Amino acid sequence: MKKIFLILLAPILLFATPSWFFHLKHDGGGEIIGYGMDEDLKKAKQGAILDITNSISVSVSSSIDISSSDIGGRAKQDSSMNLHTVSKAVLSGVEFIKIENEDGMWYVGAKYDNSPLDVKLKKLLPKNLKDEKQNAYLKHTWGIQKLNSKIGKKLNYELVRKNNLWQLEYKEFLIPMNQEDLYKLFADVKNKKISIKANKKIYKENDEMYFYIKHKKMGYISILYVEHNGKVGILLANKKSYKSFRYPDKKSEDIFRIANPYKKTIKELYVAIHSTRPINLYEFENVSENTLDESNYNFHKLITRLDKLNFCTFVIKISEH
Repeated sequence: MKKIFLILLAPILLFATPSWFFHLKHDGGGEIIGYGMDEDLKKAKQGAILDITNSISVSVSSSIDISSSDIGGRAKQDSSMNLHTVSKAVLSGVEFIKIENEDGMWYVGAKYDNSPLDVKLKKLLPKNLKDEKQNAYLKHTWGIQKLNSKIGKKLNYELVRKNNLWQLEYKEFLIPMNQEDLYKLFADVKNKKISIKANKKIYKENDEMYFYIKHKKMGYISILYVEHNGKVGILLANKKSYKSFRYPDKKSEDIFRIANPYKKTIKELYVAIHSTRPINLYEFENVSENTLDESNYNFHKLITRLDKLNFCTFVIKISEH
């Protein structure tokens, strides 16, 4: 896990750090070690938790981190405090393995079991389980199908947004998800009543994108999309349609151009909904020239809505070049 110093304009005090700080050994497997330091013990613990959180979180985009290599045995006082003010994600299941006070400064080492979802869940779940009804969308995804296979039962999992993290929930159990875990909940789902297909499966920057929507009966068509990080936007809301169509059509002034500001290969999920009457999409925002903001992490809400709708989905990939 690469870590960098945050350079501040204000004067920075340097403190000698304990020899173990940044050098605790991993037990192996999926364990992550995090470090925090502060004059306040509570903030030092928060810094260690957030250090771990930044390693696994899909949503925490802070560039602030604690340095993994100190300067001449000395580290900056305010690293953990800045982590605390910028990133609000909270992680449960963290074990504090080393706490020391030296010259009025608290140094904290913490660890977290970041084993794969199926491994972690199998450890937590009771053995007397029965098959349950699963969400109409989630049951088609690779992530849930893999869990069904590993656990040996079909359970009613939910995707939830808690403490600024994506987490998989089953009853009282909550397990944080990383980006790859979230991608495993992106799936192509077919439907006899409606289908959606984009003009490409893999896009590059500035490529034009449009969709072919096919449906057999008159109805209202809505198209939403899910960004790689779980943000949801509306492309088309309640278009009354009597036959299949292309969107945007060739005569439309609207043109979708692919953008990838993340400079890495990402995936996106597109959802088409067919309804006999207009549906309320108040939980979601229309896509505009502005980037979807923090309030749009609504993938879990969309999944819940799909349980009672006629829908189909299509996954695309956007390359980094």
